[in-house]
Amino acid sequence: MKIITVSYRLPLSIKKQKQKVKITQSSGGLATAILSYSEKSNVNLTWVGVADFDKTTWEENKDRYEKNFEIEPVFLDKQLNRQFYNVFSNSVLWALFHYFPSFVEYTDYGFEAYKAANEIVAEKINSIYEPGDIVWIHDYHFLGLPKLVREYHPDAKIGFFLHIPFPNFEIFRILPNKAKKYILEGILGSNVAGFHTWDNTIHFTECVEKIMGIPHKNFLFSQDSHRTKAGSFPISIDFNKFYDAFDKERVIALRDEIKELYGDKKIIFSVDRLDYTKGITNRLNAFEKFLQKYPEWKEKVVFLLVLVPSREEIKKYGERKRMIELNIGRINGNMGNYKWTPIVYQYQSVDFDKLIALYTSADVALISPVRDGMNLVAKEYVASRKDLRGALILSSMAGAAKELKEAITINPFDAEMIADKLYYSLNMEEEEQARRLERMQRYLQKHDVFRWASRFLEETEDIHKRDSKAKALHGEERDLFLQKFENAEKRLLLLDFDGTLVNLQARPEMAVPGQDVLETLAHLSADTKNEVWIVSGRNREFLQEHLGHLNIGMIAEHGGYIKNTEWEPVITGTPEWKEQVIDIMQDYVDTNVESFVEVKEFGVAWHYRNVDEKQGFNASRELLMLLKNYMHNTPTQIIDGNKVIEVKHYMAHKGTTCKNNVLCGEHDFVIAFGDDKTDEDLFELLTGENEYSVKVGKGNTAARYRLESVEEVLAFLKELEKSLEFEK
Repeated sequence: MKIITVSYRLPLSIKKQKQKVKITQSSGGLATAILSYSEKSNVNLTWVGVADFDKTTWEENKDRYEKNFEIEPVFLDKQLNRQFYNVFSNSVLWALFHYFPSFVEYTDYGFEAYKAANEIVAEKINSIYEPGDIVWIHDYHFLGLPKLVREYHPDAKIGFFLHIPFPNFEIFRILPNKAKKYILEGILGSNVAGFHTWDNTIHFTECVEKIMGIPHKNFLFSQDSHRTKAGSFPISIDFNKFYDAFDKERVIALRDEIKELYGDKKIIFSVDRLDYTKGITNRLNAFEKFLQKYPEWKEKVVFLLVLVPSREEIKKYGERKRMIELNIGRINGNMGNYKWTPIVYQYQSVDFDKLIALYTSADVALISPVRDGMNLVAKEYVASRKDLRGALILSSMAGAAKELKEAITINPFDAEMIADKLYYSLNMEEEEQARRLERMQRYLQKHDVFRWASRFLEETEDIHKRDSKAKALHGEERDLFLQKFENAEKRLLLLDFDGTLVNLQARPEMAVPGQDVLETLAHLSADTKNEVWIVSGRNREFLQEHLGHLNIGMIAEHGGYIKNTEWEPVITGTPEWKEQVIDIMQDYVDTNVESFVEVKEFGVAWHYRNVDEKQGFNASRELLMLLKNYMHNTPTQIIDGNKVIEVKHYMAHKGTTCKNNVLCGEHDFVIAFGDDKTDEDLFELLTGENEYSVKVGKGNTAARYRLESVEEVLAFLKELEKSLEFEK
């Protein structure tokens, strides 16, 4: 087994300089994280990414790098790569996902290039994939890739991790429909979809529910081929690498050099890629505000600002660089003098040792992105401070702020707040500095990059292992099943009604059992070895009218009522929320002709089966979200069913009612049939050796077997009926 890691950038670059070839390993957060993990955990790693070198250069140098992992470069046509990377990935996705909708420059040709690039990478993965491999796909460049890999290998273990924020529904919906669906379907091709924070996870699940109409249960989406678990997996760093670097000989020398250069001045330090999401202009304005508000700090502080070149070919980035440099010049001109330059600016990359020297020289690290998925710079600064000196000022808009609770948090748009927090941090007592840093270091030491990677990969393995493997109830499986049924002495049959014994109809009252269904139930229940129960969402009046004459048990309203000899409520009292739900749903009836409300004793359902498909779907998504907010902290469960939204009492639960009242008997053969989400509650309980569950229709399921239709269910029950005749 190997881990196939997929990202846009490969972890190494090959450059020709003056007839010489230089191979360098990437210093990016992802490459550092994955390579550190692979070295320490000794996993077999293959890395797939887009090459920044040509095929000839690769063939000549592919054996010259340190072979602790394999490289599989993808060579994209230059024009395709430009449109894929610049025109769509960065001019659309990066801007939108970071909440800069006005920067979005969508084009159809950019989107088509994005799809084409994802397909080319999928073909590369297909060429090296072997059964048992884990495919770990990273970031916004490959949002469509999980689904494409799944199409090649339906049973693959696929993880997807997004390194930038996922926007809320109101921002995401700006994309054209085809782009929205491509992205969501793509991510849903994975077994695990990982995000830095729970906020981003919730945004993703809301978009899937509203746009795709796929509900989740505990962040688990069920689909026909597999299930996708969405979750928060905050990326981290190799803590010891940064902590131990404090004592490196070259770091010490560089640190002494920096301290000597600036003497007794306090140092504020920032390092970022050149990007409009980093809030550099806001940061500069806040530093200017600090000097204006606290003039006593003039000539006593210096702001070291390092910007790493990034995406210079994109127009917005060039504009941003010019704006930043004009601001720096203006502030230095207005606030500085011949012996003091307030802002020392560097526009170039910094090697690891110099970065650590800058981190460990700084009295304050000022990190103020206006939107950031995580921001590893904050974690690196904290980890490097082995001396427990310094203060971290961190934007609340960065994912890292969710974890580094001892940081001084700021609103990156509030210049006066940042100025005040700079003043506070520069005057912070050493005891407070040590206390804050020690607590953050303790957290980072425990939650390092190795924990992040192993946790994500273990979750991917686990979800894949627990995924639905429902078998079709045909052929040898069917014969074996019938044999077990015949040999059993005490059988329990649990049968859903709508969608299982009768086909769904335009209105519930039209779905009544035919004579063949009634006869089959009568014959099955006549055998003394059989105990037959109907477990339905219908109300007790309907079940009593149509099935009450049979010698069977019945459960109504998803478990709210039960009848063995007489009907008895599982729930007492009238739900207080019921009238409010009826009023809300009635508003949707008024605006969606042909929809209707079904009122039950312990629940209310809005049916939209007869409404125009698109109109009904959009209305159902809106109603679903509205009810989730209205019903918060009430004893209810909201069911997003097949063309129906239902609110029911939380105790109206098929699984719980059956467990407490039916499954507690002595049975050596148990079988449950059902087609809907409420039946999954029952299926999840049936895990014993002689307990069986059958999903009716499509969709991922906890059931062990599958039948495709009501007709197949009835045919199967007829076979059970015939086996009883043979038995006699």
